Amino acid sequence: MKPLLPTKLDRVLASDGELQPLLAKTRELRALAGLVQSFLSAELGAETRVANFKEGKLSLLAANAAAASKLRLLAPALTRFLVERRWQVKLVSVRVQPSAARARELKREKSVHFSTHALERLRALHERLAPSPARDALARMLRRHGLPRR
Repeated sequence: MKPLLPTKLDRVLASDGELQPLLAKTRELRALAGLVQSFLSAELGAETRVANFKEGKLSLLAANAAAASKLRLLAPALTRFLVERRWQVKLVSVRVQPSAARARELKREKSVHFSTHALERLRALHERLAPSPARDALARMLRRHGLPRR
Protein backbone atom coordinates (compact mmCIF):
# COMPACT_ATOMS: atom_id res chain seq x y z
CA MET A 1 0.00 0.00 0.00
CA LYS A 2 1.55 3.28 -1.07
CA PRO A 3 1.73 6.08 1.48
CA LEU A 4 -0.97 8.70 1.17
CA LEU A 5 0.32 12.17 0.46
CA PRO A 6 -1.28 14.95 2.49
CA THR A 7 -3.98 16.75 0.58
CA LYS A 8 -4.97 20.36 0.96
CA LEU A 9 -7.88 19.19 3.10
CA ASP A 10 -5.46 17.26 5.36
CA ARG A 11 -3.40 20.42 5.84
CA VAL A 12 -6.48 22.47 6.65
CA LEU A 13 -7.74 19.87 9.13
CA ALA A 14 -4.29 19.58 10.70
CA SER A 15 -4.25 23.31 11.36
CA ASP A 16 -7.38 23.06 13.56
CA GLY A 17 -6.34 22.00 17.05
CA GLU A 18 -9.75 20.55 17.95
CA LEU A 19 -9.51 18.05 15.10
CA GLN A 20 -6.13 16.63 16.14
CA PRO A 21 -7.62 13.62 17.99
CA LEU A 22 -9.72 12.77 14.94
CA LEU A 23 -6.72 13.03 12.62
CA ALA A 24 -4.62 10.90 14.96
CA LYS A 25 -7.32 8.22 15.01
CA THR A 26 -7.57 8.34 11.22
CA ARG A 27 -3.81 7.87 10.86
CA GLU A 28 -3.92 5.00 13.34
CA LEU A 29 -6.73 3.24 11.43
CA ARG A 30 -4.97 3.80 8.08
CA ALA A 31 -1.77 2.27 9.44
CA LEU A 32 -3.66 -0.71 10.86
CA ALA A 33 -5.59 -1.14 7.61
CA GLY A 34 -2.30 -1.27 5.71
CA LEU A 35 -0.92 -3.95 8.01
CA VAL A 36 -4.14 -5.98 7.88
CA GLN A 37 -4.14 -5.79 4.07
CA SER A 38 -0.50 -6.91 3.93
CA PHE A 39 -1.34 -9.90 6.15
CA LEU A 40 -4.40 -11.07 4.19
CA SER A 41 -4.53 -12.52 0.71
CA ALA A 42 -5.53 -10.06 -2.02
CA GLU A 43 -8.94 -11.71 -2.38
CA LEU A 44 -9.73 -11.66 1.33
CA GLY A 45 -8.25 -8.19 1.72
CA ALA A 46 -10.67 -6.88 -0.92
CA GLU A 47 -13.54 -8.20 1.22
CA THR A 48 -12.25 -6.70 4.51
CA ARG A 49 -12.23 -3.23 6.07
CA VAL A 50 -10.87 -2.00 9.38
CA ALA A 51 -13.77 -0.46 11.32
CA ASN A 52 -12.18 0.55 14.62
CA PHE A 53 -9.39 -0.02 17.10
CA LYS A 54 -10.16 0.75 20.72
CA GLU A 55 -8.76 -0.56 24.00
CA GLY A 56 -6.88 -3.38 22.29
CA LYS A 57 -9.89 -4.55 20.26
CA LEU A 58 -9.55 -4.44 16.48
CA SER A 59 -12.92 -4.48 14.71
CA LEU A 60 -13.03 -5.71 11.13
CA LEU A 61 -15.92 -5.60 8.66
CA ALA A 62 -16.32 -8.45 6.19
CA ALA A 63 -18.31 -8.07 2.97
CA ASN A 64 -19.97 -11.47 3.37
CA ALA A 65 -20.30 -14.45 5.69
CA ALA A 66 -17.64 -16.50 3.91
CA ALA A 67 -15.05 -13.73 4.31
CA ALA A 68 -16.08 -13.29 7.96
CA SER A 69 -15.53 -17.00 8.62
CA LYS A 70 -12.06 -16.88 7.09
CA LEU A 71 -11.21 -13.78 9.13
CA ARG A 72 -12.36 -15.45 12.34
CA LEU A 73 -10.10 -18.41 11.59
CA LEU A 74 -7.19 -16.06 10.89
CA ALA A 75 -7.84 -13.79 13.91
CA PRO A 76 -5.27 -15.43 16.26
CA ALA A 77 -2.54 -15.30 13.61
CA LEU A 78 -3.48 -11.71 12.72
CA THR A 79 -3.29 -10.76 16.40
CA ARG A 80 0.22 -12.24 16.66
CA PHE A 81 1.24 -10.50 13.43
CA LEU A 82 0.12 -7.12 14.76
CA VAL A 83 1.66 -7.66 18.22
CA GLU A 84 4.99 -8.44 16.52
CA ARG A 85 4.70 -5.02 14.87
CA ARG A 86 4.22 -3.30 18.25
CA TRP A 87 0.43 -2.90 18.10
CA GLN A 88 -1.29 -3.72 21.37
CA VAL A 89 -4.03 -5.87 19.86
CA LYS A 90 -5.66 -8.25 22.31
CA LEU A 91 -8.74 -9.23 20.33
CA VAL A 92 -9.90 -9.20 16.72
CA SER A 93 -13.67 -9.06 16.22
CA VAL A 94 -15.39 -9.56 12.88
CA ARG A 95 -18.80 -8.42 11.71
CA VAL A 96 -20.49 -8.88 8.36
CA GLN A 97 -21.42 -5.65 6.62
CA PRO A 98 -21.96 -5.90 2.88
CA SER A 99 -20.81 -2.80 1.05
CA ALA A 100 -23.23 -1.03 -1.24
CA ALA A 101 -20.84 -1.36 -4.20
CA ARG A 102 -20.56 -5.10 -3.67
CA ALA A 103 -24.36 -5.44 -3.43
CA ARG A 104 -24.75 -3.60 -6.76
CA GLU A 105 -22.14 -5.91 -8.29
CA LEU A 106 -24.14 -8.96 -7.22
CA LYS A 107 -27.41 -7.52 -8.57
CA ARG A 108 -26.03 -7.14 -12.08
CA GLU A 109 -27.95 -9.04 -14.67
CA LYS A 110 -26.32 -12.29 -15.59
CA SER A 111 -25.43 -12.85 -19.21
CA VAL A 112 -25.68 -16.32 -20.69
CA HIS A 113 -24.46 -17.29 -24.13
CA PHE A 114 -25.95 -20.36 -25.74
CA SER A 115 -24.41 -22.24 -28.62
CA THR A 116 -26.34 -22.36 -31.91
CA HIS A 117 -27.07 -26.04 -31.27
CA ALA A 118 -28.46 -25.29 -27.78
CA LEU A 119 -30.67 -22.51 -29.14
CA GLU A 120 -32.05 -24.82 -31.83
CA ARG A 121 -32.83 -27.47 -29.21
CA LEU A 122 -34.57 -24.89 -27.01
CA ARG A 123 -36.63 -23.70 -29.99
CA ALA A 124 -37.65 -27.31 -30.71
CA LEU A 125 -38.65 -27.70 -27.05
CA HIS A 126 -40.69 -24.49 -27.28
CA GLU A 127 -42.59 -25.83 -30.28
CA ARG A 128 -43.41 -29.11 -28.47
CA LEU A 129 -44.68 -27.46 -25.28
CA ALA A 130 -48.36 -26.84 -24.75
CA PRO A 131 -49.37 -23.22 -24.11
CA SER A 132 -48.25 -22.37 -20.57
CA PRO A 133 -46.32 -19.79 -18.56
CA ALA A 134 -43.18 -21.93 -19.03
CA ARG A 135 -43.62 -21.88 -22.82
CA ASP A 136 -44.09 -18.08 -22.75
CA ALA A 137 -40.93 -17.65 -20.64
CA LEU A 138 -38.97 -19.85 -23.04
CA ALA A 139 -40.24 -17.76 -25.98
CA ARG A 140 -39.07 -14.54 -24.27
CA MET A 141 -35.66 -16.06 -23.61
CA LEU A 142 -35.32 -17.17 -27.23
CA ARG A 143 -36.26 -13.68 -28.45
CA ARG A 144 -33.66 -12.13 -26.08
CA HIS A 145 -31.04 -14.36 -27.66
CA GLY A 146 -32.02 -13.17 -31.11
CA LEU A 147 -33.63 -16.36 -32.32
CA PRO A 148 -36.58 -15.43 -34.56
CA ARG A 149 -39.72 -17.48 -34.68
CA ARG A 150 -40.06 -20.03 -37.46
